[in-house]
Amino acid sequence: MLATTDMTILTAIGRLALAALLGSLIGAEREYHGRSAGFRTQLLVALGSALAMVVSLHFGQQYGGIDVNSSVIRVDPARVAYGVMTGVGFLGAGAVIRFGVNVRGLTTAASLWCTAAVGLAAGFGMYAIATATTILVIFTLLVLPKLDHLIPSRKYKSIVIAASADAGITIDSLAKLLQARNVKVLDVEYRSDYLHNLERFTLHVALLPRAKADDVLTIADDLPALVSLTIS
Repeated sequence: MLATTDMTILTAIGRLALAALLGSLIGAEREYHGRSAGFRTQLLVALGSALAMVVSLHFGQQYGGIDVNSSVIRVDPARVAYGVMTGVGFLGAGAVIRFGVNVRGLTTAASLWCTAAVGLAAGFGMYAIATATTILVIFTLLVLPKLDHLIPSRKYKSIVIAASADAGITIDSLAKLLQARNVKVLDVEYRSDYLHNLERFTLHVALLPRAKADDVLTIADDLPALVSLTIS
């Protein structure tokens, strides 16, 4: 049997302590890498999740079989798990930050979600499962990033080009120049400055695995009347 609802105070405290310990281990890794949801946040998420599960089990133990006004009170601990995981989803959303065309914080948000699940497992008495999951989470956060370079991936950049309006530069011509350099255009913003006779193109692009950021700068050689070119 993985768990029991017949808990003593010491058992409940032990589950909470284990949840706090496992949450702190995940949090220590996030704190070491300077992430927003670090040591204390991960610990509190695990502890709070475990407490919610312990309270749910205790409620079921005390009132699950009582008949009140001919209506049986049915207690389902799984509902607490659903509520906790949904609530942590909103908390994780706060760790996600949009940075230009990129999004940062998804791994931290996912770690918060896993930490909540670890806390629920510890609160339910699934000690081995909670511990094993924590080990897998830490392995994922510490070891797998070192293997990222083995996986072909795209880099996302923003290219801002300012040129004379008389140069005849078009979005299609820019897309072809970039495509020749293994760069795919995802979105384009266009502004015209009639006062200074300038055109400004903001291109959100994806660099294919074989593309090099330095090669993108070489499009300046093919752009007449170029005023400025920035990549971020």
